[in-house]
Amino acid sequence: MHVVPGDEKSRDLLKRRAYEETYKKAEFLRLEKEQQLLLQEHNLPAKEDKKASFIQYFDKLAVTRTAVWQSTRKHLINFAGSKLAFGNITEEWLRRFQEYLQLHIQDVTVCTYMGVITTCLNSAVRDKIIAVNPSSNIKKVRGKEAAPKFLSKEQLDNIIANSEGIPSWFTDAFLFCCNTGLRLSDIETLTWGDIYYSKDRMGRRLGTIVKEQVKTGETVRIPLNADAERILQRQQSMHDLCDRHAKVFLLKSRTTTKRYIERWRKLTGENFTYHSSRHTFGTMLQSAGVDINTTSKLMGHKSIGMTLRYAKVVDRAREDGIEKLNRYLNQ
Repeated sequence: MHVVPGDEKSRDLLKRRAYEETYKKAEFLRLEKEQQLLLQEHNLPAKEDKKASFIQYFDKLAVTRTAVWQSTRKHLINFAGSKLAFGNITEEWLRRFQEYLQLHIQDVTVCTYMGVITTCLNSAVRDKIIAVNPSSNIKKVRGKEAAPKFLSKEQLDNIIANSEGIPSWFTDAFLFCCNTGLRLSDIETLTWGDIYYSKDRMGRRLGTIVKEQVKTGETVRIPLNADAERILQRQQSMHDLCDRHAKVFLLKSRTTTKRYIERWRKLTGENFTYHSSRHTFGTMLQSAGVDINTTSKLMGHKSIGMTLRYAKVVDRAREDGIEKLNRYLNQ
């Protein structure tokens, strides 16, 4: 195998691609040879089992992983069925699976799901089920993350004022998420035992949510603001509080949730989803001047990078405000 050095930056697209493909093949062969040498060095036989079930192996790892693995699994089953074997997973298969994902979800999520597959295959290499990870040469999708869809204070006032026909148990749960940042999966499982009360420095009663997040498994601590407290008081008047294992909000199926959101959107003319409630909380924190580290902890994020989305939204809103002011002054 050989390449012409000048082809790397050639204006001829075909030459550049040929250069890149040759290097990819060489890298694959190098990795394959390294694996063989490592096995020989430790006197370990290669146990590649192409008939082994990839789905069963994936499920074994998914038990201790986040909900993203289960979402990835659903698409795996839809695309390849439940009898997918390691021998079926080739570079070409992975490319087709990635293309399938792009037809159904946003590119940023495709990147996440392909990362899950790569992690699973790396683990299979370590367990000597396969010799080489076939995803090594796959060009991963790098989608641009969309700005979080949130509700401004004016939009919140609008949906509160226009909720005819939407039951209060549903609107209360949604507005509680707007004031706490809980995900739908967390509000569905929130119990009275997840809410603790103490005294603040002024001797006032202070409520705090202490809950393990369904998606990440991380525990989040969220002090309750006045609006969240009022919503809880309404729920307390409706339910028996003897059982701390009882759920705070008695939500129904996801289908019902989606139907009520669609109905609420038509009533208000606002474009939002249930997850907009969580984005609303994050954006309000940043708009109120809460520092990025505190916002990250309240949101239960694993990295500051996820929280920075809300800071960027607030920055854009400020820039738009100045632009509007300039247009007004120059009329």
